[in-house]
Amino acid sequence: MPTRKSPASLRPPAAPAARPTSADAFALARRRFVRGERIDLQEVAAELGINRVTLYRWVGTRERLIGEVLCHFADIAWEMAGDGLRDRGPEYAARRLHRFLQAIQDFTPFQRFVAADPEYALRVLTSRHSVLQEHVIGLVRALLEAQVAAGRLSLPRDLDSLAYALVRISEAYLYNDLITGREPDLDKALPVIAALLQAPWKGLRL
Repeated sequence: MPTRKSPASLRPPAAPAARPTSADAFALARRRFVRGERIDLQEVAAELGINRVTLYRWVGTRERLIGEVLCHFADIAWEMAGDGLRDRGPEYAARRLHRFLQAIQDFTPFQRFVAADPEYALRVLTSRHSVLQEHVIGLVRALLEAQVAAGRLSLPRDLDSLAYALVRISEAYLYNDLITGREPDLDKALPVIAALLQAPWKGLRL
């Protein structure tokens, strides 16, 4: 006599779990960063169920992975910095960069990252191999180019050099104070940024 099959046995077999991808690796790294957890390649690989060689092929070094994580949050801060701004031309560029710096400063996971290992953080943030620095320079350069194209900004300087200078000056005001344990005074950066952009900084709204 055939045995009666239970309803559970009639269900189709469960689909195999999707294999992790590089996107999963970056998403996991971002979650660990937000939670204040150390981004360790061995731990990330183990959590994803892959070997470290595969993870390295996807994300590169630990510094590069952290840099990409920081770029993700920098993009969010950059978009937020432009919300509701009524300034135009040099005033707009100066104000947006200042608001961007403020958003980075106020981001708790960023503060924890710097405080945990200041020397390492400074290398990730400002070295000549910094993924974040290159990315932010690109954001600033695109902003200047758009304002020039719209006829709102007239700059005799090379835009690449100007974008680089603006970012490096911003780093000096933001990172150096954080590294030394002092509260960054970003309002002091505003007149310097404005001067490079030929903006009347005294009329800018803080």
